[in-house]
Amino acid sequence: MNSPSNEIDIADPDLRWFDAGVAPPSLDPEQIALLSDPDSLTQHLIEISDHSFLVELKQEGWQTLASSVLRKTFGPVSSAHRFWSRKTVLLSDNEPVVLAHSLLPEHSLSSPLAEIPRLGVEPLGAFLFKQADLRRESFQLAESSAGYWGRRSMFFTASKPIMVAEFFNPGRKLNRLLMKIAGTEVSGMSIF
Repeated sequence: MNSPSNEIDIADPDLRWFDAGVAPPSLDPEQIALLSDPDSLTQHLIEISDHSFLVELKQEGWQTLASSVLRKTFGPVSSAHRFWSRKTVLLSDNEPVVLAHSLLPEHSLSSPLAEIPRLGVEPLGAFLFKQADLRRESFQLAESSAGYWGRRSMFFTASKPIMVAEFFNPGRKLNRLLMKIAGTEVSGMSIF
């Protein structure tokens, strides 16, 4: 299986998002625990990184969203409304663990979220979880055509939204992350 970094896009019309509360039976309880954990994924990754946690910036810039369904999740915005798109890979000890893709509507720039286009390789999660009034909506889950499971949720600060999606790359570090969050042993097997 190839790395998800070139295969996942939050605006991909082929992704079928569903509420985490109705997860399919193909997901076991440990996978659901990981996909629905409300804490900072960045902080979890820092804690399991033996030597280093890094953010690799893959792509960022302004775009419009073709999908009216996706646009509606941000409120009443026109098809010409711009969104800051930021794609990163989160690495633990040089192993890619998570592909993160965030969408920030231009109207959110009138809030502390205006810092996001300037983050560069700084982790978005560290920035968001420092916001005193941060509110996170419930998760939606999806499986990519390549078989990667991911989640997305909307964050609000100063009543302004940003959507964050995270897809999980199978491997040793993902198994360690699962053990940390779910409190289970996952010796020798890949959870995704």
